[in-house]
Amino acid sequence: MAAAMTSKVGVGNARFHTGGEGGPADTVYLGVFRRSALERVGGYDEAFLRAQDWEMNHRIRTTGGTVWFQPRMRVSYRPRRNVRLLAKQYFHYGRWRRVVARQHKGTINLRYLAPPVAVAGIVLGLVGGVFLWPLLLVPAAYLALITAASAPLARGLPASSWPLIPVALATMHMSWGVGFITSPPGLGADSRTARTSSEPASGSGGA
Repeated sequence: MAAAMTSKVGVGNARFHTGGEGGPADTVYLGVFRRSALERVGGYDEAFLRAQDWEMNHRIRTTGGTVWFQPRMRVSYRPRRNVRLLAKQYFHYGRWRRVVARQHKGTINLRYLAPPVAVAGIVLGLVGGVFLWPLLLVPAAYLALITAASAPLARGLPASSWPLIPVALATMHMSWGVGFITSPPGLGADSRTARTSSEPASGSGGA
């Protein structure tokens, strides 16, 4: 699980997962915040059950702040202990990341669209392959990709854990993608951002 969650194949180019040089970032895990920044944006939006850190960091950045990735800061993280719990975790990640995308336009990029596109492609390949066999190459190509990507991640790990790496990668991708695709339109409707965006403008003036 840990090998999959710290690889670019598993989580994209998020440096707080994969490491890298310090610098501006969209978000970071946990983090240390200036009190003035938290007061400016009102802190976490408590309506978000997942992705609340990403959503708040987005508001900090759009109000003039900078989120900085500092690789010298270390956090101990324990991954979920089995595939079922990992699937549940990433399903809700995808579901709530869709809420962020609805409420903050322009925050979606290819990294976040890759899992739902993969889910759609695999479903199309498996269903359509019954009638047009070349479509079966889509899920086959995905399986080959994550198997090949798992090889370097397995270095230094017990041989018994090697088969679990592609299983973990596929679980993360598919669960995140399904969560994103099936995220209900009303999810997060009680959030501070949703309430603000739905309120009509009233007059003008300085702050």
